[in-house]
Amino acid sequence: MALTLLGVSLLIFAMIRSVPGTVVEQLLGQAAIASPEVLAAFRRFFGLDRPAHVQYLEWVASVLRGDFGVSWLSGRPVLALFLERVPVSAELAVLAVAWSLLIGIPLGTASAVWRGGVRDGAIRVVATLGLSLPAFWQGTVLILLFSIYLGWMPSLEWVPFTRHPAANLLTMALPTLTLGTATAATITRMARSTMLDTLGREYVRTARAKGLPERRVTFHHALRNALIPVVTVAGVQLGYIVGGIVVVEDVFTLPGVGRLLLDAIFQRDYPVVQGVILLLAAAFMVLNLVVDLFYAVLDPRLRRG
Repeated sequence: MALTLLGVSLLIFAMIRSVPGTVVEQLLGQAAIASPEVLAAFRRFFGLDRPAHVQYLEWVASVLRGDFGVSWLSGRPVLALFLERVPVSAELAVLAVAWSLLIGIPLGTASAVWRGGVRDGAIRVVATLGLSLPAFWQGTVLILLFSIYLGWMPSLEWVPFTRHPAANLLTMALPTLTLGTATAATITRMARSTMLDTLGREYVRTARAKGLPERRVTFHHALRNALIPVVTVAGVQLGYIVGGIVVVEDVFTLPGVGRLLLDAIFQRDYPVVQGVILLLAAAFMVLNLVVDLFYAVLDPRLRRG
């Protein structure tokens, strides 16, 4: 994880500086072209006149001390800005995974039970479409349909859960649907695959031979064992959702970490971009580590091994 984060830090530092323009041009606008002296003074103020390797080493040294820097535009610590926006993004990610599980597991199970039929084919087509739809397009269509044309959803104004739970969940409905669609499709395909494999196992055939009802065989004997890989995939997808929140929060104007990152990129606020991406990468890796450990808890065969 440490080596991966080091590689991520190098990529962040290099890529954000490859984008044309700096915070100086963003602040000065046309004055940056007309007055080279002012431009040079601002570059010295932000430390952009120093060699790139010196800037990188100073940033990494400060991160190792727990200091992710200060925003060049707001003057606030990057870590404070990140922690301020995390609750919105965390709620969106958890709701998206919950929605994916509620939809994906029943559809995948039904598809396995109806394998080879028309209903199985329809579910597989829907799952493929769910994987193919871009989040920004889907979010825009949902806003046009439910908020503008039908008027069923409220205006896209963020309401904290602690202030008004019902309004908060209603506001989060469309972003959750958008963010969780691809994950639901992935879980559907995974649940179908694992259920087909489990339904062909000997203990399932033995349960049928004993005369147990098919519903009990499917849900008590097969589904419980088939859910172990599905839960693992859901945990991994939670890590990928961390990356998807950037697009979804921008489409639905949610004040989360993704929106903070996009605004910082547009404004060339290097400390915020570097700190937020590094923290998101660390969160992604921690989530994957937790999933690996949780998989050992769910599957006793791994503990015995």
